Amino acid sequence: MAVAGPRRMLWAVEMAVLVMIGLLAMASPTMQVSMKNPLREAVQKISEKTTVFAIIVTANSSEKAFNESGIFNPISSTVYKGRIFLLGTIQGSKFVFVNSPSFPTINVAITVEILADKFDLLGIIYFGSAAALNDSLSIGTVALPSLIGATGLWKWQPHGALKEGQLNFGEFNYPKKGENLLGSVQYEKSKVYINGTFKESIWIGVTPEWQQIADEIEVDSVQVVHGLSISSAKASVNNEAYKNFLYNTFKTSVVDTSSVAVALGAHTNELPFILFNGVSNYADGSDVSNNSLANANAVKVLNNFIYLLLIGSPAASYDD
Repeated sequence: MAVAGPRRMLWAVEMAVLVMIGLLAMASPTMQVSMKNPLREAVQKISEKTTVFAIIVTANSSEKAFNESGIFNPISSTVYKGRIFLLGTIQGSKFVFVNSPSFPTINVAITVEILADKFDLLGIIYFGSAAALNDSLSIGTVALPSLIGATGLWKWQPHGALKEGQLNFGEFNYPKKGENLLGSVQYEKSKVYINGTFKESIWIGVTPEWQQIADEIEVDSVQVVHGLSISSAKASVNNEAYKNFLYNTFKTSVVDTSSVAVALGAHTNELPFILFNGVSNYADGSDVSNNSLANANAVKVLNNFIYLLLIGSPAASYDD
């Protein structure tokens, strides 16, 4: 009889452990996922049916301009994979905002994929600064490109190759043109996922319906230029010779490092998207630049676009 007490206590402990294991096994898949996935948990706390627009930037100067504009009313935030996702409203509708790491550019594509995977997105809006390739553009002008040229995919052609690439280094010899052992560079096409299949092209189009809405934008004291093309690659451009080459070869008017990643991610996930590129410098090696003005003007134009986009849409609440 003296042994029965400890055995009974051991049996009780074992039963308690089994009950706990059973309860965990019976937990809903949603609970199990949220325990492993804090971002999904944050989204579920808002609403299982929550749909949001996404705004993505890739520079602290862009985030600063966005915060100072006062157009965004933050509700909550969560950190996931090193990125801070801010949930809130603009003009009564739900948005998620994120400042993505930008170098290398693959980081931007990863951020877009996280957004598409963790949120029920209505579309993606990107804004930031860009450099002017077209001398007619002034600093502070906001460009709304309709085409993104993926100009970062190179195939190196050796000196003396039968097929010469578009960028022939000998053409840039100084003080006069001639032969160059670097040979030339052939620009390759990107594979873009469109309507269920991959298509090869240097050019990636912005969502036409959103572009059409953006054509109605009017902002006092800000010059807005529609329908331009942007060159986008992971290398920053600040060289007059290469600036002129891009403009003359591809007829692109501005250049940046992030737009192509946003465009590819949006197309892959079949999401509408649009770009707002504020001109901050001239890509010619000069010291003339104004990131603050470029981003502040881009936010003004973005805010007007959101107003036009949301006309007729009911106001949203995070309490539903």
